[in-house]
Amino acid sequence: MNFILILPVLLPLLAGAGAVFLPFRTGKGRNLFTGAAVTGCSALNAVLMFTRPAGTLTLVTLTPEISIALRMDGASVVFMALISFLWPLATVYSFEYMEKEGHPRRFFGLYTACYGITAGVAMSANMITMYLFVELLTLCTVPLVAHEGDRRSMRAARKYVVYSIGGATLSLIGIMILVIRTGGAEFVSGGLGDTGAGDGLLILAWMLTFLGFGVKAAFFPLHAWLPSAGVAPTPVTALLHAVAVVKSGAFAVIRSTYFAFGTTLLAGSWGQKAGLVLASATILYGSVTAFREQHIKRRLAYSTISNLSYILFGAMLMTEAGLTAALSHFLFHSAIKITLFFCAGAVISKTGREYMRDMAGLGSRMPLTFAAFTMASLALTGVPLLPGFASKMNLIRAAAGASCGVYAYIGIAALLLSALLTAGYLILPCIRAWMPREGKQPALTGADRDPGRRMLAVLGTLCLAMLVMGLCSGPIVDTLKNLLAAGVGGEAL
Repeated sequence: MNFILILPVLLPLLAGAGAVFLPFRTGKGRNLFTGAAVTGCSALNAVLMFTRPAGTLTLVTLTPEISIALRMDGASVVFMALISFLWPLATVYSFEYMEKEGHPRRFFGLYTACYGITAGVAMSANMITMYLFVELLTLCTVPLVAHEGDRRSMRAARKYVVYSIGGATLSLIGIMILVIRTGGAEFVSGGLGDTGAGDGLLILAWMLTFLGFGVKAAFFPLHAWLPSAGVAPTPVTALLHAVAVVKSGAFAVIRSTYFAFGTTLLAGSWGQKAGLVLASATILYGSVTAFREQHIKRRLAYSTISNLSYILFGAMLMTEAGLTAALSHFLFHSAIKITLFFCAGAVISKTGREYMRDMAGLGSRMPLTFAAFTMASLALTGVPLLPGFASKMNLIRAAAGASCGVYAYIGIAALLLSALLTAGYLILPCIRAWMPREGKQPALTGADRDPGRRMLAVLGTLCLAMLVMGLCSGPIVDTLKNLLAAGVGGEAL
């Protein structure tokens, strides 16, 4: 029965090929096909998440120690739930946004295929499989970054490739050391690295995977590719920042830390301390740079860099509370950030304005767009009753209860300062959008209005989701605890 695990990967790949090669007479026909395929895949994923097929599906056996295999465990469910909810919404948003863009066949083909590859990351049963899907995701998203085909897009795509190749090399070396040292690369509760000897080589191998997968998670100083990728169409940048690429990097770090190398090996080591320092530094760096940046998509990109390290900081605490807090921010940040990017895309698409200073006064002309932007900004800042507050409080509590000494308190300070900076770079522009200062409002035109029904429907759904996440954050966190307590094969973490 576990053969069904291949379907979340295979069906989107086939649908992506169909979007490219089937002879659609109109764009509407292609959109209907793509929307139905993505929605159907999400429905299938929901069934799999509730039924949780037992066992592992081995696709290819390379050696006795190395195979390409899929499995659905508690951590898989978290990531699968995220992509299954957000991908159909992103696809509907793309239908309207891409009406003014070129090459729609190529775009929707790759966009849909990325869904299946990201599902492969979520369901990977071992480090080798996860590595394969993470790198396939790179190959599939490079053409999306370069979609415009101009000089800036091609330069951004080249930078993305260079950083990704470097990260892939580091993580592959780390994985090979793990396989040689422990005889396997399977994801198991507690990891494989408990050799009983404080194995320094395994700690070094973990650090290589942390740095390698961390390129996708865009931590400082390996982050420069992400703001540059903002030249891509907004649905692509939303895909990069909120759903697929950077979240795959963070998920890979969590997987390798808790399910491959293991916290027994890493807790208290120089590797953990280095991870905490890098995460704390990136939290501050991303927030400070976002505060100074004026281009709307680049500001949101640096905000993503900061918030991804919230997730990494929680994971680096190497406690159950830290992991739960990291995954709660993993979920909540995705819904918040994709809303912010979709609002930014609506502004750029309808008005052509790309800088924060030019948003002054637009609140009255695009009230629904800026209502969603304001709600998401408040959520990311950490206002109570919205999801960002719950995940940040969970991170602070987890850090205060961890036995990491001064490293935990440095992280807490970084989180609090980052929240203040987030208010500055997101809420202040909202205030100016609704209440511009006298003489500072740019000339408005008849084109300055809310987008069409499809974009607005997506924004409304996301706002409702944020409200539900905020009001039901307690049950959501409890569900995460239950999923993680089940671990792999029913064993506790």
